Amino acid sequence: MMMHRLFCFRLLATSLLVALTACAEPAPAPPRAAAWIGSETGRLFIRVLAVEPLGDMELIAPDGRNYLPQRFIAAEAGNPPNDSWRPGFGLGGVAGSSGEFGAGIGITLPVGQSTPRQSYRSNQGEFALPAEALNSYRQQPQAWRLLLRFKQTTTSMAAPPLNP
Repeated sequence: MMMHRLFCFRLLATSLLVALTACAEPAPAPPRAAAWIGSETGRLFIRVLAVEPLGDMELIAPDGRNYLPQRFIAAEAGNPPNDSWRPGFGLGGVAGSSGEFGAGIGITLPVGQSTPRQSYRSNQGEFALPAEALNSYRQQPQAWRLLLRFKQTTTSMAAPPLNP
């Protein structure tokens, strides 16, 4: 008898924990970056995908010199696909003082409008680096840093390797 109540209590507690976790808002994805060198211009291009609007970017060399992009473009990319119809399920249990217990399974179907997903922005900087700096970036991009200035925060990340 006591084992049934304990089982039902654990089942109910686990169901509540799963439900609360499912309702939590996911953290925004960290920015991602890619880099390449223009074949005709010899300039370094860096594209950053980020949820927040990016105000500016800066490239920091291993020796501490800072390079601002000669041209910076911030453009809104399309929204990722939105799964507007996503059913849910749950398990529950109940135990009474007279020795009775019960368990149940529930299925939920969404009604109304779903929560829109975050949109990602594609930002691109064009850097006109001196020849020695460009060669340094080609040889050791991991030694460089990319400084991203958002509306309310500034973050630093490793500079991206060159795409072939």
